[in-house]
Amino acid sequence: MADMVPNPLLPALKDALRTIEPLIHDMQQALANRAKDFHSGRIWTGPVAKEFDGELDRQTGRVIHAGETILNDLRLQITRTAEMVTEQDALRLIRRYDL
Repeated sequence: MADMVPNPLLPALKDALRTIEPLIHDMQQALANRAKDFHSGRIWTGPVAKEFDGELDRQTGRVIHAGETILNDLRLQITRTAEMVTEQDALRLIRRYDL
């Protein structure tokens, strides 16, 4: 049986999650706050403002959904990634992902 070594991809995936998760949540919160500010009616009013408000809601929803999809996909990939791999596979992963 080939020697098994820690999978170099697993810590890279976990590090990516630790890096992007707060960024995505900050972005989502910032958009939600701006939408809330806009909904207050103190920023802009009128028919065009209402159209813009609807578009802002749609785009905010898309961004929030996209962020959650990215995080969920990354979490799923982490759970599917083996902790140990053969030395040959580890070298292949290091080359492929520039780890």
